[in-house]
Amino acid sequence: MRSFTTIALAILAVLAVGGWAVAQESAPAATPAPAQPPAAAAPVAAPAAATAPVIYMEAMRIELDGKTQYAGNVEMEFKAQGKDAKLISVDVIPKMKADEIARDLYKQLTLAVGSDFKIKQSGSRITIERVNKKAPTFTLKITNQSVLGVSFLFDKD
Repeated sequence: MRSFTTIALAILAVLAVGGWAVAQESAPAATPAPAQPPAAAAPVAAPAAATAPVIYMEAMRIELDGKTQYAGNVEMEFKAQGKDAKLISVDVIPKMKADEIARDLYKQLTLAVGSDFKIKQSGSRITIERVNKKAPTFTLKITNQSVLGVSFLFDKD
């Protein structure tokens, strides 16, 4: 057993000395800078950022499922065609059920969208539809979500 320890120490010493010797090698000499800089190439246009298409709908259904694990926030953007986007924000607390989040979301949507749209809530389901054919179509999207345990389904109604 003692000879094995001695051999292992000898191998480690050889490797350490070899590593030290490699580390002591001098750095390669720097190449002199060219006297004249090369001609500048034509600037390359950066590719445009990919954006998802905006789909305007006449009616939409939002279905929530699950229960929150931690406190968080959901931010959505409601935009009627030809009008400015409106931000909708709902804060959630731990162990909040889907129907409670849907109730808070329903309240925020009702305040934000105005009289051109009819909003209904039943349990964890929210439906949004135009009041009449003259009302503009709309889109609704999640802009930020920090809620774990709850899923959101957006579907055509």
